[in-house]
Amino acid sequence: MGCESSPLSIQPRPFTIASRVTYNPWATNDQRYPAADQENRLHDLHEQLIERSAHYIGFPNSRIFDFKILADFLKFNINNIGDPWHPNSGINTCDFEREVLEFFAGIFHLDLNQGWGYITNGGTESNMYAIVRGRDAYPDAQLIFSEESHYSLTKIAHLLRMPHSVVPCHADGKLNLEAFASQIKDLNGKPCVINLSVGTTFHGAIESPAEVLNILDRQGCKEYYLHVDAALYGPMLPFIEGAPSFDFQLPIHSLSFSGHKFLGTPIPCGLVLCDRKQDPRFGSSAEYVGSVDTTLSGSRDGVSALILWTLITRLKGNGMAELAQQSLQLAEDAVLWLRDAGIECIHHPFGNIVVFPRPSVDLARKWQLATRGDLAHIVTLPGVTEAMLKTFITELIVDLKNE
Repeated sequence: MGCESSPLSIQPRPFTIASRVTYNPWATNDQRYPAADQENRLHDLHEQLIERSAHYIGFPNSRIFDFKILADFLKFNINNIGDPWHPNSGINTCDFEREVLEFFAGIFHLDLNQGWGYITNGGTESNMYAIVRGRDAYPDAQLIFSEESHYSLTKIAHLLRMPHSVVPCHADGKLNLEAFASQIKDLNGKPCVINLSVGTTFHGAIESPAEVLNILDRQGCKEYYLHVDAALYGPMLPFIEGAPSFDFQLPIHSLSFSGHKFLGTPIPCGLVLCDRKQDPRFGSSAEYVGSVDTTLSGSRDGVSALILWTLITRLKGNGMAELAQQSLQLAEDAVLWLRDAGIECIHHPFGNIVVFPRPSVDLARKWQLATRGDLAHIVTLPGVTEAMLKTFITELIVDLKNE
């Protein structure tokens, strides 16, 4: 079959044998399209982000490493599309992704010979992947989650067109177990997909899988899928002595957490692990890219796999345990200092979220506080220093007295 000539005005050049050259197209284009006009703007942005980070205390994002070691990898089109155990034929970091998955599978007592997982684009995708698996296992199931669950659950129920019910919580954010038991009883044996939050978004309460499993057993509920959303606490609590169990030692079906929260990845990402009892129905060959696409997102950011790999190989278990302990210690300090100043607060055991009366708009904006109704909270993750915390509490005390 012959090639048709191009209708464009560009004329083809004659073919010549290429000489051996070093592959570096980036240098050519950096010279052709210099970045000089961008430098001032980017410098200003960098200074602004440094200042904002010094007053970033209200949301769950650690600051651990600067990841300069990975700068050279930003020039590559790294796409981990498809199954990490069936690497695509392009440029990918699936080897590193599997090492990350194997590390956390060990932490959460999942035998990957009987399980699976992948690095997602964030907590919403992780939760949705898990709930799709539950829905596929039980097509007529009711989705159940608490009113303190991540807001993505309502969105997921809508997108999947699943009937759902919301379990009320107590004033301190704890799951109302009596209300949960009542909802299970009302199902009258029908299947359900349950999302539990190990660390609720606002209060940091832990919805105990062990307690919920006990209720399911008492109510005679045999057909259920149990997903644990441990967005913040997932990489923390396994390293804290006495913390409640929420992993695959219990008969859960999937577990997820965020990479950009306790671990502090600069690119939002997540990780989901699951057993093999309910394989997704959408997994299929992706011959075009040379993989099997068992994921929701298809194309996936391969740099996040490198970032998570860098974190776990530098920190290892001991480093993660130290950071988790320091984070909880700062939360305990904050509670003590607030109560000594006469400010009531809510703080759950094994948590690093502290809830207190909402201050003025100006103070909340300055410290980027998460607020809801008459309450606000701080999260004492790595990157929040003792000096930051003391400065904030000093300003909060003055602010609340002037209300």
